[in-house]
Amino acid sequence: PGDIRNLLKWIKQNLLKERPELFMQGESVRPGILVLINEADWELMGELDYKLQDQDNVLFISTLHGG
Repeated sequence: PGDIRNLLKWIKQNLLKERPELFMQGESVRPGILVLINEADWELMGELDYKLQDQDNVLFISTLHGG
């Protein structure tokens, strides 16, 4: 298992086909994207350094209008 930082790299390389800048800023998500890990704000979990565990549920929600 890796951490959220590695998950975001994997998502960028394997899932984002067009305009990754709408999801990523640097090595993190853009402001306005809420990240939940097991229904808790990732800021409470250590953000990019959170070590993923089996059965973790990671959810990305756009809080921007029209998201």
